[in-house]
Amino acid sequence: MGDIGRVLNTTKEAILSHLTALNVTGSNVANVNTPGYSRLRPAFGSIGVIGSSTNDVQLGVKIVEIERLYDKYLEVQLVQQEQDTGNNQARMDLLNNVEGIFNESTGGGINDLLSQFWGAWSQLSSNPSGTAERDNLVSISQSLASMFSQKANDLINIQSDTNAAISDSVTELNKYLDEMVDLNNKVVQTEISGGSAASSRDQRAELLRKISQIIDVNYYEESNGSLNIFISNGKSLVEGTNVWKLDVKTNPENSNYYDIVFEDTPDEAINERLTSGKLAGMLDVRDTKISGYLNDLDQMASTIVTNVNTQHRSGYDLNKNIGGDFFSPARIESPVVASGNTYAATVAADGTYTGTTNKTYTVKIVTGGALGAATYKVSSDGGTTWGAVQTIPVGGTITPGDGINLTFPPDTFATNDVFSVKAGCFAKDMQVNSTIVDDAGKIAASATVNNGDGDNAGSINAIKDSLLMGGGISSIDNFYQSLVASVGNDVADAKRILDHQTAVMNQLESQKEAVSGVSIDEEMLNLIKYQAGYNAAARMCGVVNQMMDVLINLGKE
Repeated sequence: MGDIGRVLNTTKEAILSHLTALNVTGSNVANVNTPGYSRLRPAFGSIGVIGSSTNDVQLGVKIVEIERLYDKYLEVQLVQQEQDTGNNQARMDLLNNVEGIFNESTGGGINDLLSQFWGAWSQLSSNPSGTAERDNLVSISQSLASMFSQKANDLINIQSDTNAAISDSVTELNKYLDEMVDLNNKVVQTEISGGSAASSRDQRAELLRKISQIIDVNYYEESNGSLNIFISNGKSLVEGTNVWKLDVKTNPENSNYYDIVFEDTPDEAINERLTSGKLAGMLDVRDTKISGYLNDLDQMASTIVTNVNTQHRSGYDLNKNIGGDFFSPARIESPVVASGNTYAATVAADGTYTGTTNKTYTVKIVTGGALGAATYKVSSDGGTTWGAVQTIPVGGTITPGDGINLTFPPDTFATNDVFSVKAGCFAKDMQVNSTIVDDAGKIAASATVNNGDGDNAGSINAIKDSLLMGGGISSIDNFYQSLVASVGNDVADAKRILDHQTAVMNQLESQKEAVSGVSIDEEMLNLIKYQAGYNAAARMCGVVNQMMDVLINLGKE
Protein backbone atom coordinates (compact mmCIF):
# COMPACT_ATOMS: atom_id res chain seq x y z
CA MET A 1 0.00 0.00 0.00
CA GLY A 2 2.89 2.35 0.84
CA ASP A 3 4.50 1.87 -2.56
CA ILE A 4 1.21 2.59 -4.31
CA GLY A 5 0.82 5.72 -2.18
CA ARG A 6 4.26 6.91 -3.27
CA VAL A 7 3.30 6.39 -6.91
CA LEU A 8 0.11 8.34 -6.30
CA ASN A 9 2.15 11.21 -4.78
CA THR A 10 4.42 11.20 -7.83
CA THR A 11 1.36 11.43 -10.02
CA LYS A 12 0.04 14.36 -8.00
CA GLU A 13 3.33 16.27 -8.33
CA ALA A 14 3.36 15.65 -12.09
CA ILE A 15 -0.21 16.92 -12.46
CA LEU A 16 0.49 20.05 -10.40
CA SER A 17 3.78 20.77 -12.19
CA HIS A 18 2.27 20.52 -15.64
CA LEU A 19 -0.72 22.57 -14.50
CA THR A 20 1.72 25.31 -13.39
CA ALA A 21 3.52 25.06 -16.75
CA LEU A 22 0.19 25.46 -18.55
CA ASN A 23 -0.58 28.50 -16.39
CA VAL A 24 2.80 30.09 -17.19
CA THR A 25 2.31 29.45 -20.90
CA GLY A 26 -1.16 30.97 -20.71
CA SER A 27 0.37 34.07 -19.09
CA ASN A 28 2.82 34.38 -22.00
CA VAL A 29 0.00 34.14 -24.52
CA ALA A 30 -2.11 36.67 -22.61
CA ASN A 31 0.78 39.19 -22.53
CA VAL A 32 1.84 38.84 -26.15
CA ASN A 33 1.07 42.56 -26.74
CA THR A 34 2.15 43.88 -23.32
CA PRO A 35 5.02 46.42 -23.75
CA GLY A 36 8.21 45.37 -21.98
CA TYR A 37 6.90 41.91 -21.06
CA SER A 38 9.59 39.22 -20.83
CA ARG A 39 8.32 35.74 -21.53
CA LEU A 40 8.47 33.19 -18.74
CA ARG A 41 9.65 29.59 -18.93
CA PRO A 42 8.90 26.90 -16.33
CA ALA A 43 11.99 24.91 -15.36
CA PHE A 44 11.17 21.29 -14.48
CA GLY A 45 13.35 19.42 -11.97
CA SER A 46 13.25 15.85 -10.72
CA ILE A 47 12.82 15.13 -7.03
CA GLY A 48 12.94 12.05 -4.83
CA VAL A 49 15.26 9.31 -3.59
CA ILE A 50 16.03 5.79 -4.64
CA GLY A 51 17.08 3.34 -1.93
CA SER A 52 17.26 -0.07 -3.63
CA SER A 53 18.56 -1.92 -0.56
CA THR A 54 15.72 -0.68 1.58
CA ASN A 55 13.19 -0.71 -1.23
CA ASP A 56 12.69 3.00 -0.51
CA VAL A 57 11.75 4.57 -3.83
CA GLN A 58 10.18 8.03 -4.09
CA LEU A 59 10.44 9.82 -7.44
CA GLY A 60 8.66 12.82 -8.92
CA VAL A 61 8.88 16.20 -10.62
CA LYS A 62 8.39 19.82 -9.62
CA ILE A 63 8.76 23.32 -11.06
CA VAL A 64 12.18 24.38 -9.78
CA GLU A 65 11.73 28.00 -10.89
CA ILE A 66 9.92 30.17 -13.35
CA GLU A 67 12.62 31.78 -15.45
CA ARG A 68 12.35 35.34 -16.79
CA LEU A 69 14.02 35.26 -20.19
CA TYR A 70 16.08 38.39 -20.74
CA ASP A 71 19.61 39.52 -21.58
CA LYS A 72 20.91 42.03 -19.01
CA TYR A 73 23.71 43.19 -21.31
CA LEU A 74 21.17 43.88 -24.02
CA GLU A 75 19.13 45.88 -21.50
CA VAL A 76 22.20 48.02 -20.74
CA GLN A 77 22.60 48.78 -24.45
CA LEU A 78 18.91 49.65 -24.77
CA VAL A 79 19.11 52.09 -21.85
CA GLN A 80 22.16 53.78 -23.39
CA GLN A 81 20.47 53.98 -26.77
CA GLU A 82 17.33 55.47 -25.22
CA GLN A 83 19.49 58.28 -23.80
CA ASP A 84 21.07 59.09 -27.16
CA THR A 85 17.79 58.80 -29.05
CA GLY A 86 15.96 61.01 -26.54
CA ASN A 87 18.70 63.61 -26.82
CA ASN A 88 18.65 63.85 -30.59
CA GLN A 89 14.87 63.53 -30.87
CA ALA A 90 14.54 66.64 -28.69
CA ARG A 91 17.18 68.46 -30.73
CA MET A 92 15.55 67.45 -34.00
CA ASP A 93 12.06 68.57 -32.92
CA LEU A 94 13.29 71.99 -31.77
CA LEU A 95 15.63 72.60 -34.70
CA ASN A 96 12.83 71.77 -37.13
CA ASN A 97 10.91 74.70 -35.62
CA VAL A 98 13.97 76.93 -35.98
CA GLU A 99 14.41 75.91 -39.61
CA GLY A 100 10.87 77.11 -40.34
CA ILE A 101 11.79 80.56 -39.02
CA PHE A 102 14.67 80.87 -41.48
CA ASN A 103 12.80 79.47 -44.47
CA GLU A 104 13.63 81.86 -47.32
CA SER A 105 12.34 79.64 -50.14
CA THR A 106 9.05 81.50 -50.56
CA GLY A 107 10.66 84.95 -50.69
CA GLY A 108 9.95 87.95 -48.51
CA GLY A 109 12.69 87.03 -46.06
CA ILE A 110 15.63 89.04 -44.80
CA ASN A 111 17.68 88.40 -47.95
CA ASP A 112 14.96 89.80 -50.23
CA LEU A 113 14.24 92.73 -47.94
CA LEU A 114 17.92 93.62 -47.64
CA SER A 115 18.14 93.72 -51.43
CA GLN A 116 15.05 95.95 -51.61
CA PHE A 117 16.38 98.12 -48.77
CA TRP A 118 19.66 98.92 -50.52
CA GLY A 119 17.81 99.33 -53.81
CA ALA A 120 15.44 101.87 -52.24
CA TRP A 121 18.41 103.99 -51.16
CA SER A 122 19.78 103.77 -54.69
CA GLN A 123 16.43 104.95 -56.13
CA LEU A 124 16.32 107.82 -53.63
CA SER A 125 19.82 108.89 -54.60
CA SER A 126 18.57 109.32 -58.19
CA ASN A 127 15.56 111.39 -57.10
CA PRO A 128 16.25 112.73 -53.57
CA SER A 129 13.15 114.94 -53.45
CA GLY A 130 10.77 112.26 -54.69
CA THR A 131 7.89 111.56 -52.31
CA ALA A 132 7.25 108.11 -53.75
CA GLU A 133 10.90 107.13 -53.34
CA ARG A 134 10.97 108.36 -49.76
CA ASP A 135 7.72 106.62 -48.81
CA ASN A 136 8.94 103.44 -50.49
CA LEU A 137 12.19 103.55 -48.50
CA VAL A 138 10.31 104.01 -45.22
CA SER A 139 7.97 101.13 -46.03
CA ILE A 140 10.75 98.73 -46.99
CA SER A 141 12.86 99.78 -44.00
CA GLN A 142 9.94 99.10 -41.67
CA SER A 143 9.45 95.69 -43.29
CA LEU A 144 13.15 94.89 -42.84
CA ALA A 145 13.14 95.97 -39.17
CA SER A 146 9.91 94.05 -38.59
CA MET A 147 11.41 90.93 -40.18
CA PHE A 148 14.45 91.09 -37.90
CA SER A 149 12.16 91.61 -34.92
CA GLN A 150 9.84 88.78 -35.96
CA LYS A 151 12.64 86.27 -36.41
CA ALA A 152 14.25 87.25 -33.12
CA ASN A 153 10.93 87.02 -31.27
CA ASP A 154 10.16 83.66 -32.89
CA LEU A 155 13.53 82.33 -31.70
CA ILE A 156 12.94 83.71 -28.22
CA ASN A 157 9.49 82.07 -28.18
CA ILE A 158 11.09 78.72 -28.99
CA GLN A 159 13.54 79.30 -26.14
CA SER A 160 10.64 80.09 -23.80
CA ASP A 161 8.65 77.04 -24.92
CA THR A 162 11.75 74.88 -24.51
CA ASN A 163 12.25 76.33 -21.04
CA ALA A 164 8.70 75.33 -20.08
CA ALA A 165 9.25 71.86 -21.59
CA ILE A 166 12.37 71.44 -19.44
CA SER A 167 10.30 72.09 -16.32
CA ASP A 168 7.64 69.62 -17.48
CA SER A 169 10.27 66.97 -18.17
CA VAL A 170 11.75 67.38 -14.69
CA THR A 171 8.26 66.91 -13.21
CA GLU A 172 7.76 63.81 -15.35
CA LEU A 173 11.17 62.45 -14.30
CA ASN A 174 10.36 62.91 -10.60
CA LYS A 175 7.15 60.92 -11.08
CA TYR A 176 9.13 58.10 -12.66
CA LEU A 177 11.62 58.15 -9.78
CA ASP A 178 8.76 57.70 -7.28
CA GLU A 179 7.48 54.77 -9.33
CA MET A 180 10.97 53.26 -9.39
CA VAL A 181 11.13 53.35 -5.58
CA ASP A 182 7.79 51.53 -5.37
CA LEU A 183 8.93 48.86 -7.82
CA ASN A 184 12.22 48.42 -5.95
CA ASN A 185 10.24 47.75 -2.80
CA LYS A 186 7.96 45.24 -4.57
CA VAL A 187 10.90 43.34 -6.07
CA VAL A 188 12.74 43.07 -2.76
CA GLN A 189 9.70 42.08 -0.70
CA THR A 190 8.46 39.53 -3.26
CA GLU A 191 11.80 37.82 -3.67
CA ILE A 192 12.58 37.79 0.05
CA SER A 193 9.35 35.82 0.56
CA GLY A 194 10.42 33.34 -2.14
CA GLY A 195 8.08 34.57 -4.85
CA SER A 196 8.79 35.57 -8.45
CA ALA A 197 9.05 39.31 -9.11
CA ALA A 198 9.23 38.85 -12.89
CA SER A 199 6.31 41.19 -13.54
CA SER A 200 7.75 43.94 -11.31
CA ARG A 201 11.17 43.52 -12.91
CA ASP A 202 9.63 43.93 -16.36
CA GLN A 203 7.87 47.10 -15.26
CA ARG A 204 11.09 48.37 -13.70
CA ALA A 205 13.11 47.74 -16.86
CA GLU A 206 10.52 49.58 -18.93
CA LEU A 207 10.49 52.45 -16.42
CA LEU A 208 14.30 52.67 -16.50
CA ARG A 209 14.14 53.17 -20.26
CA LYS A 210 11.63 56.00 -19.79
CA ILE A 211 13.94 57.64 -17.25
CA SER A 212 16.92 57.31 -19.59
CA GLN A 213 14.96 59.02 -22.38
CA ILE A 214 14.84 62.12 -20.17
CA ILE A 215 18.26 62.07 -18.50
CA ASP A 216 21.49 60.11 -18.92
CA VAL A 217 21.95 57.72 -16.01
CA ASN A 218 24.11 54.88 -14.77
CA TYR A 219 22.72 52.09 -12.64
CA TYR A 220 23.48 48.83 -10.89
CA GLU A 221 21.49 46.18 -9.06
CA GLU A 222 22.01 45.38 -5.39
CA SER A 223 22.23 41.77 -4.17
CA ASN A 224 18.71 42.08 -2.73
CA GLY A 225 17.32 42.95 -6.16
CA SER A 226 16.86 46.73 -5.73
CA LEU A 227 18.09 49.06 -8.47
CA ASN A 228 20.31 52.09 -7.76
CA ILE A 229 20.32 54.94 -10.29
CA PHE A 230 22.71 57.91 -10.42
CA ILE A 231 23.83 60.63 -12.85
CA SER A 232 27.29 61.16 -14.32
CA ASN A 233 28.67 63.13 -11.35
CA GLY A 234 27.83 60.23 -9.04
CA LYS A 235 24.86 61.93 -7.38
CA SER A 236 22.13 59.39 -6.73
CA LEU A 237 18.61 59.62 -8.01
CA VAL A 238 17.43 56.34 -6.49
CA GLU A 239 18.99 54.06 -3.90
CA GLY A 240 16.67 51.24 -2.94
CA THR A 241 13.63 52.98 -1.48
CA ASN A 242 15.33 56.39 -1.18
CA VAL A 243 14.86 59.03 -3.86
CA TRP A 244 16.55 62.36 -4.64
CA LYS A 245 14.37 64.48 -6.90
CA LEU A 246 15.34 67.21 -9.35
CA ASP A 247 13.97 70.72 -9.54
CA VAL A 248 14.32 73.83 -11.72
CA LYS A 249 15.57 77.23 -10.63
CA THR A 250 15.60 80.48 -12.63
CA ASN A 251 19.03 81.80 -13.58
CA PRO A 252 19.22 85.62 -13.75
CA GLU A 253 22.46 85.28 -15.73
CA ASN A 254 20.60 83.43 -18.48
CA SER A 255 17.40 85.41 -19.15
CA ASN A 256 15.80 83.82 -16.08
CA TYR A 257 15.67 80.52 -17.90
CA TYR A 258 15.69 77.40 -15.77
CA ASP A 259 18.76 75.65 -14.44
CA ILE A 260 18.32 72.03 -13.37
CA VAL A 261 19.17 71.36 -9.74
CA PHE A 262 18.59 68.77 -7.05
CA GLU A 263 15.84 69.67 -4.59
CA ASP A 264 18.24 69.28 -1.67
CA THR A 265 21.02 71.39 -3.31
CA PRO A 266 19.13 74.15 -5.18
CA ASP A 267 22.20 76.40 -5.55
CA GLU A 268 24.18 73.85 -7.59
CA ALA A 269 23.15 73.67 -11.24
CA ILE A 270 23.80 70.35 -12.96
CA ASN A 271 23.16 71.50 -16.56
CA GLU A 272 26.70 70.73 -17.66
CA ARG A 273 26.56 67.31 -16.01
CA LEU A 274 23.84 66.22 -18.41
CA THR A 275 25.39 64.88 -21.59
CA SER A 276 22.53 62.92 -23.10
CA GLY A 277 18.80 62.39 -22.80
CA LYS A 278 15.98 64.79 -23.67
CA LEU A 279 16.95 67.36 -21.02
CA ALA A 280 20.50 67.67 -22.37
CA GLY A 281 19.17 68.09 -25.92
CA MET A 282 16.74 70.83 -24.91
CA LEU A 283 19.39 72.66 -22.85
CA ASP A 284 21.82 72.59 -25.76
CA VAL A 285 19.30 73.98 -28.25
CA ARG A 286 17.99 76.61 -25.82
CA ASP A 287 21.33 77.89 -24.51
CA THR A 288 23.75 77.20 -27.35
CA LYS A 289 22.08 76.80 -30.72
CA ILE A 290 19.30 79.38 -30.49
CA SER A 291 21.47 81.81 -28.53
CA GLY A 292 24.02 81.55 -31.32
CA TYR A 293 21.40 82.27 -33.98
CA LEU A 294 20.15 85.25 -31.96
CA ASN A 295 23.66 86.61 -31.58
CA ASP A 296 24.17 86.42 -35.34
CA LEU A 297 20.89 88.28 -35.94
CA ASP A 298 21.90 90.85 -33.33
CA GLN A 299 25.25 91.44 -35.01
CA MET A 300 23.54 91.93 -38.36
CA ALA A 301 20.93 94.30 -36.91
CA SER A 302 23.52 96.25 -34.93
CA THR A 303 25.84 96.53 -37.94
CA ILE A 304 23.05 97.82 -40.19
CA VAL A 305 21.69 100.23 -37.54
CA THR A 306 25.13 101.57 -36.64
CA ASN A 307 26.46 102.14 -40.14
CA VAL A 308 23.23 103.49 -41.64
CA ASN A 309 22.71 105.83 -38.66
CA THR A 310 26.31 107.06 -38.79
CA GLN A 311 26.08 107.91 -42.49
CA HIS A 312 22.56 109.31 -42.18
CA ARG A 313 23.68 111.73 -39.47
CA SER A 314 26.22 113.23 -41.89
CA GLY A 315 23.56 114.25 -44.45
CA TYR A 316 20.71 116.76 -44.73
CA ASP A 317 16.97 116.32 -45.14
CA LEU A 318 14.52 118.22 -47.38
CA ASN A 319 14.28 121.02 -44.81
CA LYS A 320 18.08 121.43 -44.87
CA ASN A 321 18.35 120.07 -41.35
CA ILE A 322 21.19 117.78 -40.34
CA GLY A 323 20.13 114.16 -40.34
CA GLY A 324 19.37 112.24 -37.17
CA ASP A 325 19.22 108.49 -36.57
CA PHE A 326 17.44 106.65 -39.38
CA PHE A 327 16.88 103.62 -37.12
CA SER A 328 15.98 104.06 -33.47
CA PRO A 329 18.78 102.74 -31.25
CA ALA A 330 17.49 99.66 -29.48
CA ARG A 331 17.30 100.43 -25.80
CA ILE A 332 16.28 97.78 -23.32
CA GLU A 333 15.45 98.90 -19.82
CA SER A 334 17.10 96.67 -17.28
CA PRO A 335 16.48 96.30 -13.54
CA VAL A 336 19.36 97.25 -11.29
CA VAL A 337 20.61 95.47 -8.19
CA ALA A 338 22.45 97.99 -6.02
CA SER A 339 24.27 97.79 -2.70
CA GLY A 340 24.14 101.56 -2.32
CA ASN A 341 22.20 103.87 -4.57
CA THR A 342 19.78 102.40 -7.08
CA TYR A 343 20.22 103.49 -10.67
CA ALA A 344 18.02 102.93 -13.68
CA ALA A 345 20.19 101.54 -16.46
CA THR A 346 19.76 100.96 -20.16
CA VAL A 347 21.70 98.99 -22.73
CA ALA A 348 22.05 100.82 -26.03
CA ALA A 349 22.84 99.29 -29.41
CA ASP A 350 24.73 102.31 -30.65
CA GLY A 351 27.23 100.60 -32.88
CA THR A 352 29.88 99.61 -30.39
CA TYR A 353 28.24 96.27 -29.77
CA THR A 354 30.55 93.30 -30.34
CA GLY A 355 29.71 91.06 -27.42
CA THR A 356 27.06 88.59 -26.38
CA THR A 357 23.44 89.46 -25.70
CA ASN A 358 21.42 88.11 -22.81
CA LYS A 359 24.43 88.57 -20.57
CA THR A 360 24.57 90.42 -17.25
CA TYR A 361 27.44 92.80 -16.49
CA THR A 362 28.34 93.91 -12.97
CA VAL A 363 29.45 97.54 -12.64
CA LYS A 364 31.18 98.78 -9.48
CA ILE A 365 31.94 102.42 -8.70
CA VAL A 366 35.55 102.65 -7.48
CA THR A 367 35.57 106.32 -6.58
CA GLY A 368 32.40 108.33 -6.32
CA GLY A 369 31.79 111.71 -7.78
CA ALA A 370 30.29 113.58 -10.68
CA LEU A 371 30.45 112.66 -14.35
CA GLY A 372 34.01 112.99 -15.58
CA ALA A 373 35.37 112.39 -12.07
CA ALA A 374 33.80 109.12 -10.85
CA THR A 375 35.57 105.90 -11.80
CA TYR A 376 34.26 102.37 -12.27
CA LYS A 377 35.23 98.84 -13.25
CA VAL A 378 33.21 96.15 -14.99
CA SER A 379 32.94 92.38 -14.54
CA SER A 380 31.22 89.98 -16.90
CA ASP A 381 31.36 87.03 -14.48
CA GLY A 382 29.62 88.50 -11.46
CA GLY A 383 32.64 90.05 -9.78
CA THR A 384 35.24 87.29 -10.01
CA THR A 385 37.25 89.02 -12.73
CA TRP A 386 37.25 92.81 -13.01
CA GLY A 387 38.33 94.99 -15.89
CA ALA A 388 40.56 98.05 -15.64
CA VAL A 389 39.42 101.10 -13.68
CA GLN A 390 37.91 103.69 -16.04
CA THR A 391 36.41 107.15 -15.73
CA ILE A 392 32.73 107.80 -16.36
CA PRO A 393 32.80 110.46 -19.08
CA VAL A 394 30.61 113.51 -19.23
CA GLY A 395 27.38 112.31 -20.82
CA GLY A 396 27.15 109.35 -18.51
CA THR A 397 28.13 106.51 -20.81
CA ILE A 398 30.50 103.77 -19.65
CA THR A 399 31.73 100.97 -21.87
CA PRO A 400 32.68 97.47 -20.71
CA GLY A 401 35.50 95.69 -22.44
CA ASP A 402 33.34 93.92 -25.01
CA GLY A 403 31.86 97.15 -26.31
CA ILE A 404 28.33 97.27 -24.88
CA ASN A 405 27.49 100.83 -23.82
CA LEU A 406 25.80 101.27 -20.47
CA THR A 407 24.04 104.61 -20.03
CA PHE A 408 23.30 106.00 -16.56
CA PRO A 409 21.12 109.04 -15.84
CA PRO A 410 22.47 110.21 -12.44
CA ASP A 411 24.96 113.06 -12.27
CA THR A 412 26.87 111.68 -9.31
CA PHE A 413 27.86 108.21 -8.16
CA ALA A 414 28.68 106.90 -4.70
CA THR A 415 31.82 104.90 -3.95
CA ASN A 416 31.27 101.10 -3.80
CA ASP A 417 27.88 101.23 -5.49
CA VAL A 418 27.40 97.91 -7.32
CA PHE A 419 24.72 97.33 -9.93
CA SER A 420 24.03 95.00 -12.82
CA VAL A 421 22.94 95.67 -16.37
CA LYS A 422 21.65 93.02 -18.74
CA ALA A 423 22.36 93.19 -22.45
CA GLY A 424 19.24 92.41 -24.46
CA CYS A 425 18.44 91.23 -27.97
CA PHE A 426 18.91 94.09 -30.43
CA ALA A 427 17.35 92.46 -33.49
CA LYS A 428 14.12 92.08 -31.49
CA ASP A 429 13.90 95.84 -30.97
CA MET A 430 14.98 97.05 -34.42
CA GLN A 431 12.71 99.79 -35.77
CA VAL A 432 12.75 102.85 -38.01
CA ASN A 433 12.97 106.18 -36.17
CA SER A 434 9.42 107.33 -35.48
CA THR A 435 10.19 110.89 -36.65
CA ILE A 436 11.07 109.56 -40.12
CA VAL A 437 8.02 107.29 -40.17
CA ASP A 438 5.87 110.35 -39.46
CA ASP A 439 7.67 112.55 -42.00
CA ALA A 440 9.68 110.93 -44.80
CA GLY A 441 11.00 114.41 -45.67
CA LYS A 442 13.41 114.04 -42.74
CA ILE A 443 15.38 111.36 -44.56
CA ALA A 444 18.83 112.91 -45.01
CA ALA A 445 19.43 112.05 -48.65
CA SER A 446 21.68 115.03 -49.46
CA ALA A 447 25.37 115.25 -48.66
CA THR A 448 25.37 119.07 -48.50
CA VAL A 449 22.93 121.51 -46.99
CA ASN A 450 22.17 123.55 -50.13
CA ASN A 451 22.69 121.15 -53.02
CA GLY A 452 19.59 119.00 -52.68
CA ASP A 453 21.66 116.14 -54.14
CA GLY A 454 21.20 112.44 -53.40
CA ASP A 455 24.84 111.76 -52.60
CA ASN A 456 24.22 110.80 -48.97
CA ALA A 457 21.55 108.30 -50.04
CA GLY A 458 24.06 106.94 -52.54
CA SER A 459 26.66 106.66 -49.78
CA ILE A 460 24.23 104.68 -47.64
CA ASN A 461 23.51 102.39 -50.60
CA ALA A 462 27.25 101.88 -50.99
CA ILE A 463 27.53 100.75 -47.36
CA LYS A 464 26.36 97.28 -48.35
CA ASP A 465 29.68 96.69 -50.10
CA SER A 466 31.74 97.72 -47.06
CA LEU A 467 29.83 95.94 -44.29
CA LEU A 468 32.08 93.01 -43.44
CA MET A 469 31.17 90.51 -40.75
CA GLY A 470 32.44 87.21 -39.45
CA GLY A 471 35.86 88.60 -38.65
CA GLY A 472 35.91 90.88 -41.68
CA ILE A 473 35.69 88.13 -44.27
CA SER A 474 31.99 88.09 -45.16
CA SER A 475 29.54 90.60 -46.58
CA ILE A 476 26.35 91.10 -44.62
CA ASP A 477 24.34 89.28 -47.30
CA ASN A 478 26.74 86.33 -47.27
CA PHE A 479 26.77 86.36 -43.48
CA TYR A 480 23.01 85.90 -43.37
CA GLN A 481 23.15 83.20 -46.06
CA SER A 482 25.77 81.47 -43.93
CA LEU A 483 23.45 81.70 -40.91
CA VAL A 484 20.58 80.13 -42.86
CA ALA A 485 22.93 77.41 -44.14
CA SER A 486 24.16 76.80 -40.59
CA VAL A 487 20.60 76.24 -39.39
CA GLY A 488 19.98 73.86 -42.29
CA ASN A 489 23.19 71.95 -41.54
CA ASP A 490 22.28 71.66 -37.86
CA VAL A 491 18.88 70.22 -38.80
CA ALA A 492 20.43 67.83 -41.33
CA ASP A 493 23.03 66.65 -38.82
CA ALA A 494 20.39 66.08 -36.14
CA LYS A 495 18.23 64.13 -38.62
CA ARG A 496 21.15 62.01 -39.80
CA ILE A 497 22.20 61.15 -36.26
CA LEU A 498 18.61 60.45 -35.20
CA ASP A 499 18.03 58.18 -38.23
CA HIS A 500 21.16 56.22 -37.36
CA GLN A 501 20.20 55.93 -33.70
CA THR A 502 16.67 54.88 -34.61
CA ALA A 503 18.08 52.13 -36.82
CA VAL A 504 20.33 50.94 -33.98
CA MET A 505 17.38 51.07 -31.57
CA ASN A 506 15.24 48.99 -33.93
CA GLN A 507 18.02 46.42 -34.21
CA LEU A 508 18.36 46.21 -30.43
CA GLU A 509 14.59 45.91 -30.07
CA SER A 510 14.62 43.01 -32.54
CA GLN A 511 17.36 41.29 -30.55
CA LYS A 512 15.42 41.82 -27.34
CA GLU A 513 12.28 40.45 -28.97
CA ALA A 514 14.20 37.34 -30.06
CA VAL A 515 15.27 36.74 -26.46
CA SER A 516 12.32 37.99 -24.42
CA GLY A 517 9.42 38.29 -26.82
CA VAL A 518 6.47 35.92 -26.92
CA SER A 519 6.10 33.68 -29.97
CA ILE A 520 2.52 32.48 -30.30
CA ASP A 521 3.63 29.47 -32.38
CA GLU A 522 6.16 28.40 -29.77
CA GLU A 523 3.68 28.86 -26.94
CA MET A 524 1.08 26.76 -28.78
CA LEU A 525 3.60 23.94 -29.04
CA ASN A 526 4.37 24.30 -25.34
CA LEU A 527 0.66 24.11 -24.55
CA ILE A 528 0.40 20.84 -26.45
CA LYS A 529 3.54 19.49 -24.70
CA TYR A 530 2.40 20.44 -21.21
CA GLN A 531 -1.13 19.24 -21.89
CA ALA A 532 0.27 15.88 -22.96
CA GLY A 533 2.28 15.68 -19.75
CA TYR A 534 -0.79 16.61 -17.73
CA ASN A 535 -2.88 13.95 -19.52
CA ALA A 536 -0.18 11.33 -19.00
CA ALA A 537 -0.04 12.11 -15.29
CA ALA A 538 -3.84 11.89 -15.13
CA ARG A 539 -3.77 8.47 -16.83
CA MET A 540 -1.14 7.38 -14.35
CA CYS A 541 -3.52 8.42 -11.62
CA GLY A 542 -6.15 6.15 -13.22
CA VAL A 543 -3.69 3.25 -13.25
CA VAL A 544 -2.93 3.76 -9.56
CA ASN A 545 -6.66 3.81 -8.88
CA GLN A 546 -7.08 0.44 -10.61
CA MET A 547 -4.16 -0.96 -8.61
CA MET A 548 -5.83 0.20 -5.41
CA ASP A 549 -9.04 -1.54 -6.45
CA VAL A 550 -7.14 -4.81 -7.06
CA LEU A 551 -5.54 -4.66 -3.62
CA ILE A 552 -8.84 -3.93 -1.93
CA ASN A 553 -10.58 -6.76 -3.76
CA LEU A 554 -7.78 -9.17 -2.83
CA GLY A 555 -8.47 -8.40 0.79
CA LYS A 556 -12.13 -9.26 0.33
CA GLU A 557 -11.32 -12.66 -1.11
